[in-house]
Amino acid sequence: MNITSNDIKKRDFKKSLRGFDQNEVDAFLDTVSLHYEKLVAENKVQADRIKSLLSDIDIYKENEMNLQKAIIKSQDLGEEIIENAKKKAENIIKEADLNARHLKQNLEDDILDKRHELEEIKSKNDKLMEEIRVFLSDKLNELEDFMRNKKIYKMELANINQYNEQEEHHEPDNEKVEEKKTLKKVYISNQPGNNDKKSFDDSFELK
Repeated sequence: MNITSNDIKKRDFKKSLRGFDQNEVDAFLDTVSLHYEKLVAENKVQADRIKSLLSDIDIYKENEMNLQKAIIKSQDLGEEIIENAKKKAENIIKEADLNARHLKQNLEDDILDKRHELEEIKSKNDKLMEEIRVFLSDKLNELEDFMRNKKIYKMELANINQYNEQEEHHEPDNEKVEEKKTLKKVYISNQPGNNDKKSFDDSFELK
């Protein structure tokens, strides 16, 4: 049964010959009523505060749940970011390694090509030097032959001049003189030095 402060104030008691003093009872009832009213008011305040606190607790619980969800989501996101970063780093390392291998292979191919080119140049140079050596050897042989023939020609020409000087002391015969001149011209024209002189000079130039 709910009792209010008014119920306390308006409460009537039966009177008896040896009963309590009515004024004291009324005064006490008024005091009790005031205290009761005060307690009811305080109780209401406390009840409202408890209700507010319970509401706050519910909010805090909800916030805590949301925070926990956010933390779990953040952890998952962080792990995903870390995993993606690891994969990206691995891809970068693989790509760098592949590029390094390609670069190394290209460098080795270039070195091999240059080595082949150098060998070809060396081979061509050796061949050219051999051709020059053979050419100079041939020209030296031709020069020696030329000098040898020239020396022989001078010796034979000296013999002809000596023969002519001996013939001058005898009576000249015009037909014999003309014949000797003709033979001399033929002999001179048939000498190797005279026939090969121009061809030797022309062929001695490097082609």
